[in-house]
Amino acid sequence: MIVSDSEKFVFIHNPKCGGMSCHNALLKYDTRDNLFFEWKQVNEEGKIIDMAHITPFQLRRFFPKVFRETSNYLKFTFVRDPYQRFFSAVSQHLKLGTITMRAAILADPEAFYRVATAFACTALKRHPVENDHKLVHFRPQVHFVNIDGHRWADEVLKLEDSMALAGSPVARWLSQMTVQNRTGGLAANGYDASRLSSEAITILNDFYARDFETFGYTRL
Repeated sequence: MIVSDSEKFVFIHNPKCGGMSCHNALLKYDTRDNLFFEWKQVNEEGKIIDMAHITPFQLRRFFPKVFRETSNYLKFTFVRDPYQRFFSAVSQHLKLGTITMRAAILADPEAFYRVATAFACTALKRHPVENDHKLVHFRPQVHFVNIDGHRWADEVLKLEDSMALAGSPVARWLSQMTVQNRTGGLAANGYDASRLSSEAITILNDFYARDFETFGYTRL
């Protein structure tokens, strides 16, 4: 997240939606000394959250003053097809292992899709995903856009839409769609969700049901 008091905006860093590209472009407007970045402990009980990917609920709970101060700021974020975002999150999560192991899995499409299928079927559970900062990239996108069931973000732009910024007030800070965060390899032309098992697809459709419905993406 980036808060700009001078420009009166809040950039909501929805994971795996080109957020680092946005973060780097918007950092010059940050007036909170990069407070909302990296993992940090936020209470005496040892609760750790990923500050870059803080949700509005977490902001209100742990930083109520900032939440109040930004109530009238323009809040914006990008969203992405849930299947593509899930695969990107799997690739990101592999960084928690060794570099060589991640490289080996990404170099073998069959291995990668098997890992993604296994992860969906065994690890995509609501409680850990919503509470473990190491699993933040798998958190449903509505958690970053809504609070208490109501829309918190003023501008929600689709990553896939090259014209999303046209006519949006966000264009004054992001002059062009620089957030196509594909870096080659499996992601170069998009991931192939049909290579997941039917069980994994069913789990993803259920886990991200509100994302599909809220942002108008098509389920397999």
